[in-house]
Amino acid sequence: MKQFKLKDYILKPQKNIAKRMIYKDNQVIAFILNIASGSSLPNHTHFDCTVLIEVIQGKAKVNANEKTISAEKGDLIQLDGPENMSINNSGEDSLILYVTISPAPPSEQYALDADL
Repeated sequence: MKQFKLKDYILKPQKNIAKRMIYKDNQVIAFILNIASGSSLPNHTHFDCTVLIEVIQGKAKVNANEKTISAEKGDLIQLDGPENMSINNSGEDSLILYVTISPAPPSEQYALDADL
């Protein structure tokens, strides 16, 4: 058993987006996405994986295959990997998302911290 403190991965992005990995193995990756006010995560897909996104803080517009869902703190969104998706921070503060992708994507680049 292992415990993680989400607050250790939450930060104000120096640019637009700060991704901080929490956990990874062959079955799943888990991370926090910190998205600055007015910023967006661009369109992308997740192979044949299942993506779960929980809004920890802020407001978001989650776009997938030409459909948009408004989400706020406490909401959980499920996406299928082949869906072309993007996320817009629609609030005034940083948008904080807890994300899991399962099974883990085939490329190691998805399991690294990033500042975009």
